[in-house]
Amino acid sequence: MGSDTTTVVEASGAALTALRSEVAGPVLARGDAGYQEEIDGFNSLSPMAPDLVVGATSEADVQAAVRFAGEHGLEVVIQATGHGSYRTVDSGLLIRTHRLDAIEVDPEAGTFTIGAGARWMDILPRLAEHGLAAVTGSSPSVGAVGLMLGGGVGPLSRTLGWAADRARSFRVVLADGSTVVASANEHADLFRALKGGKVGFGVVTEVTVEAVQLTEVYGGGLFFAEEHIEAVHRAWLDWTATLPESANTSIGILRMPPEGVPEPLAGRTLAHVRFAHVDLEGDSASLAARGAELIAPMREVAPVHLDGVGLLPAQEVGTIHAEPFGPLPIWERGDFLDPVDQDYVSTILRHAGAGVPAPFANVETRFFGGAIAREPEAPNSIGGRQAAFSLLVVAAVVPGLNDEALPVAGPALFDDVAHYAHAEVNYNWAGHPTPGDFARLWPAETAERLREVRAEYDPDGRFGFGN
Repeated sequence: MGSDTTTVVEASGAALTALRSEVAGPVLARGDAGYQEEIDGFNSLSPMAPDLVVGATSEADVQAAVRFAGEHGLEVVIQATGHGSYRTVDSGLLIRTHRLDAIEVDPEAGTFTIGAGARWMDILPRLAEHGLAAVTGSSPSVGAVGLMLGGGVGPLSRTLGWAADRARSFRVVLADGSTVVASANEHADLFRALKGGKVGFGVVTEVTVEAVQLTEVYGGGLFFAEEHIEAVHRAWLDWTATLPESANTSIGILRMPPEGVPEPLAGRTLAHVRFAHVDLEGDSASLAARGAELIAPMREVAPVHLDGVGLLPAQEVGTIHAEPFGPLPIWERGDFLDPVDQDYVSTILRHAGAGVPAPFANVETRFFGGAIAREPEAPNSIGGRQAAFSLLVVAAVVPGLNDEALPVAGPALFDDVAHYAHAEVNYNWAGHPTPGDFARLWPAETAERLREVRAEYDPDGRFGFGN
């Protein structure tokens, strides 16, 4: 569904004035002062140019915006932080939810309730006050609700599973502007769909989530100089086969900018081994001892340029991957993989290893399995649960430096590892999914069930969905 210029122009008079009087947050049309600032999110490369943008400050604002869109034939697109913004939006109504950032912790129930715009960097310190933590993504600035809607796999997921599996209820504004609570006992079909089905159902304004009794992990990152990238990658792959479920790891090839990062990393090409050992039962001493034992083989592969692995407060798990804050012009593409071998490593090195003038900022392979692969008691719609590894490639687009190389180098890398591709790729990892990627987001049975739920709760296709 899209909008046409006539519809928007007709809506811009009394109806738009009425909407502005009903909504407490900003309501801006293309060309209005403040419009660009309101639509800007983390990924500044995303082509966002909706006819209207509503900066919601409450669920009532969301309801008013959705009703307005229905009355005037406008597609609704939702954005919190903009980390998952890859789709072209050149019409319709954009609802920004980043102001819905309330966080409430119920330590007795072991749960927390968050608004649609709450970020992990704000949630985790609040949980830490009560000795609690959460299953997060790797970036602390990512919106928690958007991550959970796609499933949500992060630095501790081999041990603790997916973020969506800990959701207990969602408040959702539907296409007619009404609000429902979806849980295991109410609107169970919608509840199941929202845990991994990502988009096309409504606007989630609030989620209640089960917390984790956890105060610290043994984790961080090991950085190795460029000349050791191959040895470290080959050893890392062999090492993953020895790891218990308590160990979480990924490895990246980083090309660091000359400024804006700590001096030991600035301007360097490095191998970055990310690691986290989780023990829900032991004390700090046993956690550190076992963690050090597990990571020891990687410390011995080559001289460590910078060692940042040690006891880490659970609220700081977002530092393990050392991901940047935005806004940034991000090119990103990912895939989920079946078991890989040393030929896979050779392929990655050929495209991004030492001495290669690659246009990428990070080429990351992440180890899955463990709790990621385990089916939960309550059904969900997460795609890619049985993958063995993932590949994620990220670049900050710089005109004149890598903007011409990326459209060639990126697809070439993924073409060369395509024979390792898993049957599914998770929505949160697909970047801007091609039609082929889009068909792999869920198993066929799950995709059909999601289609039925969308048809029931959004029969006119009001909410933006597609590739």
